[in-house]
Amino acid sequence: MEKLCLMMLLGVLLCSCTIFQKSGRSVYAEFNARTQSVNLETARKFLREGRVQAATKVLVGICSAKGVPGVTDEALFRLSLIYLDAGESKNDTSQAQETLEILKHDYPSSSWSPHASALLDLIGALNRKIKNLKGENLTLEKKNRELRLNIEKLKI
Repeated sequence: MEKLCLMMLLGVLLCSCTIFQKSGRSVYAEFNARTQSVNLETARKFLREGRVQAATKVLVGICSAKGVPGVTDEALFRLSLIYLDAGESKNDTSQAQETLEILKHDYPSSSWSPHASALLDLIGALNRKIKNLKGENLTLEKKNRELRLNIEKLKI
């Protein structure tokens, strides 16, 4: 009888690990939220210390894990700022834009979402300006070639 009770108790404990709910969230979800929160604090610390590569690695890990409102949205925003700061190539800006769009789409009610919208508007305006400047540059290059040809004709 004691063995049977002990086995039943053990069975209940083992099963409860997968179905136990705590205030509407599973134990795993609660653990994940706490872990990601600690990771975000670590990333903030790295950023304060100027360790951008380490912070990027942590933020990418947070963003690739199961989303946690209040954590993942901030991680997405901070990661986009890192990409914008790098800005050495069009790819960096594209990554920042993509990250901000994910933030807006997945966390529309986040306090970070209005900031993401403002940055996306700014990036869009800058991209349009760059495109216009490239067009103007091509026009000026064409006019420059024509002027050179005219100068050469005048020399002859």
